[in-house]
Amino acid sequence: MLNFEDIRPYNDDEYHQIITELFEVAPLMATIDNYFDNLSMTEIKEMMLSFDTIQEFQSKMVCSFIARIIKRSVNNFSYDGVLNLKKDESYLLLSNHRDIVLDSALINFCLNDREYNTSEIAIGSNLLSEDWIKKLVRINKSFIVKRNIPKQEMLPSSQNLSAYIDYTLKEKKQSVWIAQREGRAKDGFDKTNPGLLKMFGMSAKDNLLDHLISLNIRPVSLAYELDPCDYLKVSELLKKAAGEEYVKAKGEDEQNMLLGIQGNKGNIHVQFGDSINEEIKGFKDIKNRNELLKNVATVIDREIYKNYHLWNSNYVAYDLLHETTKYVANYDANGKEQFLDYMSEKLQDLAGNEAAKKMFLQMYANPTINAEGVK
Repeated sequence: MLNFEDIRPYNDDEYHQIITELFEVAPLMATIDNYFDNLSMTEIKEMMLSFDTIQEFQSKMVCSFIARIIKRSVNNFSYDGVLNLKKDESYLLLSNHRDIVLDSALINFCLNDREYNTSEIAIGSNLLSEDWIKKLVRINKSFIVKRNIPKQEMLPSSQNLSAYIDYTLKEKKQSVWIAQREGRAKDGFDKTNPGLLKMFGMSAKDNLLDHLISLNIRPVSLAYELDPCDYLKVSELLKKAAGEEYVKAKGEDEQNMLLGIQGNKGNIHVQFGDSINEEIKGFKDIKNRNELLKNVATVIDREIYKNYHLWNSNYVAYDLLHETTKYVANYDANGKEQFLDYMSEKLQDLAGNEAAKKMFLQMYANPTINAEGVK
């Protein structure tokens, strides 16, 4: 019998115990205090203890926290497509992956803003370096994807994860968010890993395609004008390009999380895409499983590219990278100069490094290149 105890989110009846334990985590409470500067710490704790369900905690506390992040670090935030979802249905929300924390947080913010239930969130165990972080994410409807486990544990772990996602969607009637691939797209090139779809299919009771259709996959496109972690990603990409092994420093993920939350993101748009079910029904005659998964992944990618909102940074980077003026009509006023200044500032420690400059431009140009491919 499948057991989800070590990966599931907390239940409502566990909320008060866990939230009380989190009150003792000084860095967490200091961060909350910083964003809720209109309330005393006593008032903050009283508010969090007043909630009876995790949905209420997310709706009234967490989404208010996200709203404050948006106000401080985003110029304009927009979203569309939520109203095409039915409130009595559950969806597998599959998005591109740019920011460790905000990708899922912003999607849930959009859902809550239209009075939909928030989704459960897939999070890698590699990000849960502290016990309190694990508690924090599990109290936020996150379930754990086990990473860096012994080879002999990989298959049963994937089967259990597949069964949990299927159970959550169909029995709990709860939507699920998961990124289209493991790890962020550090080069800005968003691509669905067919291996992820293979994992979904491990819990299939009928044929694979029918099972994928039953999951109700909805691609979601997340478009950040600026990435606060861009220069860190360039440093990692440079090492890998030189054939060096990249080993994360202690606390690096936490640094990326904090920078992603606090750093300037320019404009952000979240677009909920259409159902892919009708299109992938056309693959019913494909007998080879790998070919089928590859075709479904391509459909998801195309939907994400089609709905990706391109910003000034994407257009300018494309023209600079290709030494053209193809998209000059799409620039903001002084858009080129602003982006050049931004790039110069972010790469100041790598000044004169042409490979770093090219990688930085590719990171911002790739969404434009991908969007061109679906026009």
